[in-house]
Amino acid sequence: MDNAQKFTLKSASVFGTLGAIVIAPIATPVLWAALAYGTYRFASSVYRTAKLKEAPRAEPSEDTWFF
Repeated sequence: MDNAQKFTLKSASVFGTLGAIVIAPIATPVLWAALAYGTYRFASSVYRTAKLKEAPRAEPSEDTWFF
């Protein structure tokens, strides 16, 4: 498991736990589905961001400047 996956797992579990605490008193199936979908969307965006931050960045060369 790479660092992006570990970070995503930690972030999504906190998001899901806090969401479950908030909607537990109401507990309708629609709210649980919305929480599951929201957690999925949150986790996918966190994973994409973490992967972009891990990607190696090339230094711009002098040939790419157009002045």
